[in-house]
Amino acid sequence: MPSRSFLIAAFLVILGTAYAAYWHIMADRLEQGIERWAEEQRGHGLQAGWNDIVIDGFPLRLRARFAAPRLIQREGSLPWSWQADSLTLEAQPWQLTRIDFTGDGPQTARLAGQQIAFDRLEGTVRLDGRGRIREADATAFRLALAPDAGTGMGAGMGGATADRLRLAMRLPEEPPRRHTDPGLFVEADIGGLVVASRQPLPVEGPASLSIRASAMGALPQPPNRQTLSAWRDDGGTLEIERLTLDWAPLDLHASGTLALDEALQPIGALTTEISGHGPLLQKLVTMGWVRQQDARIAGIAFGLLEKPGAEGRPVLKAPVTVQDGYLYIGPARLAPLPRIAWN
Repeated sequence: MPSRSFLIAAFLVILGTAYAAYWHIMADRLEQGIERWAEEQRGHGLQAGWNDIVIDGFPLRLRARFAAPRLIQREGSLPWSWQADSLTLEAQPWQLTRIDFTGDGPQTARLAGQQIAFDRLEGTVRLDGRGRIREADATAFRLALAPDAGTGMGAGMGGATADRLRLAMRLPEEPPRRHTDPGLFVEADIGGLVVASRQPLPVEGPASLSIRASAMGALPQPPNRQTLSAWRDDGGTLEIERLTLDWAPLDLHASGTLALDEALQPIGALTTEISGHGPLLQKLVTMGWVRQQDARIAGIAFGLLEKPGAEGRPVLKAPVTVQDGYLYIGPARLAPLPRIAWN
């Protein structure tokens, strides 16, 4: 009769052999799934490519390592592209709905005529039972942005740098049925932002910006003039739960609703708490960005709406509106807004 130790050893050998077979089957399926995904994306106008792919990580990880990966989206109202020296995707063989990714080395992204370079990307993607992305969270480090000279965008700007940029999205458990149902939850945070301008700016020093919002209604797919118009006509809005900006001398906290007007330009109203508005307004006047007459009206309105803050600085609690291409604080028209050119 076989000894207990022999039976345990035999069981472990069988278990290890079964797991090794399972790992290799899943590795083959992973490589085939990546190829199938890339082919499906081509049908949506997204070109996904790489020079080489290696599947490894046995026994505790499934890892796909890409050499020279690239994504190019030429269709839609906002063409974009991304390329890197390398990209690594990792998952645990027993939890394939969570994928961690890391991109090391120089990387370049282009969006809306802007080129962004960074040297590291990391994050997580979560999939549903059908392999579709339900959540994504990505952070890029040590970014440098420069305007694309071929587009004419960014006139007067000399680019910008940032320590960190985080972008996150999450789909709701159920797809939206009405315009009051959320279709997408988004978050964005940028820290250590320094803008290099060929002209003096009314703000100074590193800035930080954070936003948390929900896009209401069925998402426009793909985002172009026709789908955005339909989304707007169906009552689609962007509900901003939290918006913060710290850029000396300005400190802003806001929440509210944004939408699109007939020309597909942003309109909306926000409830804000602002400090540092007085020094900022004076700088805007001195630099010629705001007319003296408009500044006087704004100053009167600010005086009526100000309240003492916790640190002794006046805090302005006022409605901020976006309408007809201008930014208003209370009744005072503060500054024009850049126009969005949809394809």
